[in-house]
Amino acid sequence: MPAIAKTSDEEILQAARALIEREGVANLSMQAVAEAVGIRAPSLYKRFADRATLLSAVERESFVTIRRVLERASASGTPRQALDEMARAYRRFAKGHPRLYEMLFSRSAPGGTDADRARAEASEPVLARMTELVGEDKALASTRVMNAFVHGFVSMENAGAFKLGPGVDDAFALGIATFLRSLTT
Repeated sequence: MPAIAKTSDEEILQAARALIEREGVANLSMQAVAEAVGIRAPSLYKRFADRATLLSAVERESFVTIRRVLERASASGTPRQALDEMARAYRRFAKGHPRLYEMLFSRSAPGGTDADRARAEASEPVLARMTELVGEDKALASTRVMNAFVHGFVSMENAGAFKLGPGVDDAFALGIATFLRSLTT
């Protein structure tokens, strides 16, 4: 009779995400993850071959989460309203998980991995609403520009780069509103 599992892959991934948020990806070890879920490291290696495999699974799960966040936000009214809300939801995710967010965009998954596919799928809700707003011919380019603005803004924000005083929320709102308005004028 096989031994009863003391943890699940989901619990392991949650523990790894929490450790990344607390200590950064550079400090993530298989031993620390195993301790966080109450198992010995050799048991962890039975589920995830190595640290890279675990990190790839964390990336995949995180991009799936981002997609869910964007899908919920995409239900907001008109395409423009939905895109505005998706940008805000994405920003909330990035600000709520700054070290995880940094990891997602500092590591590059080899093409064809589950994490790579999940990264591409995370953009689908934005691309769908953008297509409604600007049409299929301009949707991909417009989505890329919006993504570049939002990612750049939140990356700078998470790095503490906006030091000129208050108004960061207003600046973000202005940037998104200006971009979305420019698409249909």
